[in-house]
Amino acid sequence: MDVSVDDRDGLAAARHYTPDWPRLQAELDHLPLAEGQADAAVFNASLHYSSDYAATLREAQRVLRPGGSLVILESPIYRKEESGRRMVAERHADFDRRFGTRSDALPSIEYLTWDRLEDLARGLGIRWQRFPTWYGWRWALRPWVARLKRKREPSRFVILVGG
Repeated sequence: MDVSVDDRDGLAAARHYTPDWPRLQAELDHLPLAEGQADAAVFNASLHYSSDYAATLREAQRVLRPGGSLVILESPIYRKEESGRRMVAERHADFDRRFGTRSDALPSIEYLTWDRLEDLARGLGIRWQRFPTWYGWRWALRPWVARLKRKREPSRFVILVGG
């Protein structure tokens, strides 16, 4: 499922892969599936585009069968809320500078924090398992480099599996 039908990174990109599988255009908070129809809900570089994480995850839980899994991949996670806000401001300013228009026409939060994930877990009865990712030493040193340069903390990317 995707809201985009783009042929490079949306639903139409599936033409590059075999075998063919069902593709559905849908919004994060309105999935066209019956209750208990899915084994897993995978948010691949997409949960941070939600404007209401609790509503989005509740909808995913609705379509999961008992024992199904929520999986979050490639969404930026910060320790501090302020770091996420600064990242969003930097991205919007860069987009405006490059293209002469704002990039926030569709509302979204654009980042997660560990505190927000814990609040969601408590509120929705989710137990997160964290699986670290490894992108090499340069990536691992980013937090230290940011501190030395007195910049905001860089985001972390982990694989989160909730049930």
